[in-house]
Amino acid sequence: MNRLAIFDIDGTLTDTNGVDDDCYRTTIAESLGVAESAIDWSGAAHVTDSEIFRFLCAAHGRSEPSTDEMVRARSRFVDRLRAELEQTPARFTAIRGASTMLGRIVDRGWFVAVATGGWGPSARLKLTVAELAIDDGVFACADDGRSRADIVRLARDRAEAFYARRFDRVVSIGDGVWDVQTAIELDMPFVGIGTGPRAEQLRVAGASVVLPDYSDIAAFITALENASHPSSGGSP
Repeated sequence: MNRLAIFDIDGTLTDTNGVDDDCYRTTIAESLGVAESAIDWSGAAHVTDSEIFRFLCAAHGRSEPSTDEMVRARSRFVDRLRAELEQTPARFTAIRGASTMLGRIVDRGWFVAVATGGWGPSARLKLTVAELAIDDGVFACADDGRSRADIVRLARDRAEAFYARRFDRVVSIGDGVWDVQTAIELDMPFVGIGTGPRAEQLRVAGASVVLPDYSDIAAFITALENASHPSSGGSP
């Protein structure tokens, strides 16, 4: 059987949700000329860097950002991440056990791809700093599609082209409620990564298996092999 694991990045492979949110919020507030407190993307239909920017432009009475405006915002965002990396590198680490896990699941016959709602340059920076090697041939991001479902589909298509095979089992791994919702939309098995309130949010959203990290690699491999499709009803 040909098996593919498609990973999100922030909060799933890298422990970067905090620094990503902070730098993104500052960047978009500056782009729109509003206070950071006015940056609220909870109502966005698609939780990706590009679509959140479009949503916030509309929310603040602005026209949809042009390609140039999108590129400038993306560049400023990456610059902020790099500046933060110089000051507080501890905010850019891998999720516990991620590096070892990526090698071990390959040894067990799994192939790997990445589908992130982040912009490409920022996502690649975080992977590089965390020393997680992902080939560009199996990488899809917010520069490639408008919805998370589009991005995950593209990651699968790219993986099938890169590895020159069709996959019989494809499992999505993520840390956000939107990742669960995408798995439901695509009718795809799902494994959640999270602790505390985030883990509970994943379960309520429909994830049947949620692990805190990859420190127990055997447990993660078992989760990949047995993961079920999330239910839209969630846990009771």
